[in-house]
Amino acid sequence: MSFSSSLNNAFGKMPAIMRGYRLLSLLAVIAITAFSITGIRQHFTVDISPESWFPERAGPVEMRDVYRRQFGSDESVYLVYRHKSGDAFSAEALKSLEKLHKAIEQASLQPEPNELARITQVDSLFNARYQIAEGDTLIAKKLIGADFPATDAEREQRRNIADSQNSFARLFYSPDYQYGALTLKTNIGTVPKFTEAASESNADNLLLDDGFGLDLDTSLEVDPNATVEDVQFKTVQLEEYHLFMNELRALIETPEYADFDFYYVGNPVTSDFVMNGIIEALALILAMVGIVVVLLWALFRSFSAVVWSILIVGIANIWALGLGAWMGLVFSSMLVLTFMLTLAVGIASCIHVLSSYTHFKREGESHEQALALAYKKTGYPILLTSFTTMVGMFSLTMADMPIIIVFGTTSALAIAVCFVLILCVLPILLDFWHPHLKPLSATNNSKGKKPLVDIQPLLNWIAGYTKRRSKAIVIAYLGVFAFLIIGSMNINIDSNIAGLARESAPLKKAMNIVDKEMMGALGLEIYMDFNQADALQDPEVLKAIDQMQSLLATQYGERVVKTLSLANIVKDSSQVMHGDDQSYHLIPDDPRLSAQLLYMFNNANPDDRRDVVSDDYSKSHITLFMKNGGTDEYISFFELLDNDVETVFSPLKTKYPEMDVQVTGTFHLMWKLMDHIAWTQFKSFSLAFGIIALLMMVALGSYQAGLISMIPNMLPAIFTFGVMGWLDISLDTDTLIVAPIIIGIAVDDTIHFLTHYRQSWLEHGDVDLAVSQTLREVGQAVAFTSLILGLGFGVLGFAGYLGIAKPGLFGAAAIFVALLSDLLFLPALMYWLKPKLGRQRHAKQVEPAI
Repeated sequence: MSFSSSLNNAFGKMPAIMRGYRLLSLLAVIAITAFSITGIRQHFTVDISPESWFPERAGPVEMRDVYRRQFGSDESVYLVYRHKSGDAFSAEALKSLEKLHKAIEQASLQPEPNELARITQVDSLFNARYQIAEGDTLIAKKLIGADFPATDAEREQRRNIADSQNSFARLFYSPDYQYGALTLKTNIGTVPKFTEAASESNADNLLLDDGFGLDLDTSLEVDPNATVEDVQFKTVQLEEYHLFMNELRALIETPEYADFDFYYVGNPVTSDFVMNGIIEALALILAMVGIVVVLLWALFRSFSAVVWSILIVGIANIWALGLGAWMGLVFSSMLVLTFMLTLAVGIASCIHVLSSYTHFKREGESHEQALALAYKKTGYPILLTSFTTMVGMFSLTMADMPIIIVFGTTSALAIAVCFVLILCVLPILLDFWHPHLKPLSATNNSKGKKPLVDIQPLLNWIAGYTKRRSKAIVIAYLGVFAFLIIGSMNINIDSNIAGLARESAPLKKAMNIVDKEMMGALGLEIYMDFNQADALQDPEVLKAIDQMQSLLATQYGERVVKTLSLANIVKDSSQVMHGDDQSYHLIPDDPRLSAQLLYMFNNANPDDRRDVVSDDYSKSHITLFMKNGGTDEYISFFELLDNDVETVFSPLKTKYPEMDVQVTGTFHLMWKLMDHIAWTQFKSFSLAFGIIALLMMVALGSYQAGLISMIPNMLPAIFTFGVMGWLDISLDTDTLIVAPIIIGIAVDDTIHFLTHYRQSWLEHGDVDLAVSQTLREVGQAVAFTSLILGLGFGVLGFAGYLGIAKPGLFGAAAIFVALLSDLLFLPALMYWLKPKLGRQRHAKQVEPAI
């Protein structure tokens, strides 16, 4: 007897064996469930911060935190507005701006609990400072806030002053003056661990109207040996961004500011958008469960089939979650995908058991015998489907990202638990309550019920049709397969936050407006540490910074809208101190002059000085304002930028040997992360596919059967990638993460078809009989499994967040493609090729001894 036959017989005996341990088994289930719930209540931890994707002490995170320790958070909300007057400098627009500016500042100073206390600075036209010279003194004066312009002439004068400032256009207003903006700087990501956020972070009175720099302390003491403590910051969860943005919108989007149209961009806005997507996904998964319940009832016309299937999946998730919590695993938003996977694989396995059970019941078998035959037929395929899905999930643990490792581990554990429950607990539950069905010969007054939709006649027709058209079907499939492979070669792996929002979404509109009219939706930092006091007063260093900015403007103008640095301040101050003579808009060659200009600027505006250079003038940064783009575009840009940084600053290494200049910032961090996730998932997906192919060869006892099985398994993936390639739709991080789930479902149905077919073929050696028996016994289960899961995934297509909608739609399409492959392509392939599938070896094993 072959190994598979032995396993089939063993699975067939399981219901009777478990029946003898009914009470003990149920008590064990209750005990383990209670243990798991205790673990969830006491040790369950969720971390959905962006940093949780990185290994501990990852280089990019460390570099960003180095920047934050010196210059504070790089996470701001860029609030663009359009006043109904159409002019940011109109009297009405400026008055409304003043009211809004002060309201935000006042809100940020309110005592906690107050999410808006995260705002540390508000900048707009109202408090924008420009420099003027009075004799040998440099003064920083507010454009609007110091003395509000009362007449049209005064407003035009301020407009002209603003236009004369190199840094104001696109930062505070658009070139055509239709749009204005406020920058809300926050302390997000810079609150130290183990300490409460100090109320002093907002201690500076943001409402102080000090129109002239002469009112400030001009005797600032600078410690040349000043260092920044190497503190560690608290991670910021997506929920915190969500709460912050909710309070900000509640403050702003009121009738009081109805004359403004608002557009929000920045990492807090993007993170809030992702968090809303997660919340929406949870609601859609509940809808997905609802569809599963309805269709399960439609298939079996029995609430017992519905209740037990959902219960099995629910217990499996509780056990996986609880055991993971006891193991100290830290979960993430990917837990939602674990629930989806367990629901898909668990429900599919339950359907196959119940469908086989009802098939034998209708053939007149008793409950006990029908259950035994059902497990004999489906136990081995369910083992294979569970094992191959687990392998796919475990392949993810080869990634170097904690979140994906935990996702792979938890998902594999949930699938293993689901298999054990289906094998050991489901038979006991069905003994208590099972579908009451009538044999095919029963009278009409029987209490049994047929499915709402009986597709057996269709399956019988498919058996005949695939036999008559086997060659045509196979050739057509291979032609489509080749066409899709060509399309998949054109696919591009690219993640873009704006691309994950629908055209009508506020985030998409805001990014488009900010990219077109203002300074761009993304920000980047070039952090410079020369490890030597006063290095940033050196004209050579300042000219290198200026050279870097000029290079960015000339070579990357299609991406980089604007740059700001200490070099801009020196050049602007030089021009102001020389009667606004444009020819003096330069870096002085004399180190004493540049030092003097910086000293005067510090006296006039110490807060702005600290934003761009450290107290000992050893550290600074160049801020880049950039248009939105995807990882494919910006990862290559980052590589070019790194090379340019090396080229521009390397001549300074002789003078400053410990100099360190690096690109950093949240935008840089997140785009690097998304690109890494995408390629890691692509590699894991490819590895899992190869391993599953080998497992199928071993499990089906034939390399021929294993290779054949991979054709319909590859088609859903190739279909998805091919269609995306032909339609020029980029393959993004979210789609790649969901891909293993989709392929796992496709593999499951193929395994059920081939194991049933091979078993019948080995027994009879008749292709007609093997195909018809397979379609009759598993065809309906395969069809309903695909229908249930396909519609379930299709529900996700209604999500506003395309990171959920696209995988949902493509997942549903892939599942239905897999169904057509299993019901049309596989039977046609069997009829045409008549593969042996190890029958000769099987015949020798069962041949009676002479």
